[in-house]
Amino acid sequence: MKKRSITEFQVLSEIIRKQPHIKQKDIAENLGITVQAVSEHIRNLVKEGYVKSRGRGEYVVTEKGLRKLKNWISEFREYLDEINSAVYRYKDIWPAIADEDVKDGETVYLYMKEGLLYASKKPKGEAKAKVLYGGKKGEDISICEIKGIIDVPKGRVIVFKIPPEVIGGSRAVNFDLIKDYLNKTDNYVVATMGTVAYVVARKLNIKPDIRFAVPEGIVNACNRGSNVIALITGKMAEKVIKRLDNAKISYTVLDATKEHRN
Repeated sequence: MKKRSITEFQVLSEIIRKQPHIKQKDIAENLGITVQAVSEHIRNLVKEGYVKSRGRGEYVVTEKGLRKLKNWISEFREYLDEINSAVYRYKDIWPAIADEDVKDGETVYLYMKEGLLYASKKPKGEAKAKVLYGGKKGEDISICEIKGIIDVPKGRVIVFKIPPEVIGGSRAVNFDLIKDYLNKTDNYVVATMGTVAYVVARKLNIKPDIRFAVPEGIVNACNRGSNVIALITGKMAEKVIKRLDNAKISYTVLDATKEHRN
């Protein structure tokens, strides 16, 4: 993100916090820039239709400005997640799950599975580490001295559009279609959005991994290498798809209504 965009994001954030009575001097002091710079950014925000002036130092954020602010927040969240991941690589000690029994001091290979870091004595890629505190298969262990790059290909998403209650809800769902994809998809987590989608998951004897902040949760899971099967009720799918497009996550959308046999 360009420096100018960052500053305008900050100015717009200050306006929405303090609207309608805005003191440019206070914004300048909070952001560490000049009053002239604040004034210029406000003029640009007004020109772009993100802010509306009421005169005498009164400014309010428009609906267009709110949408832009939400988009900026999404971009910042992705940027900060990337930075956080980069910083995390330099920790002295990492937790991992033992793929088999390992002992203190052994060398292990690292790989990602279902969004979690695993350690194995068998070659799983170029990333290696030394075991600080070992454990039995399935236990958490401590590793250090990581060398190489842990391959984390982005996961894919299968979005099942679940019919809302007004057109039948779970009674109108093609369960065989969903079961077929569950059986042939590896390394996946399940996300549900909406009451009907949750009921569908329960009828499939599945406990959803992601139920809250669903669009962000799906993206985070994919960025950690997990595939996602998303059961999304009705028009909520549009919000999820938009988030996937912004995050450049590959996805397939299938209609899970009975009469649709995709």
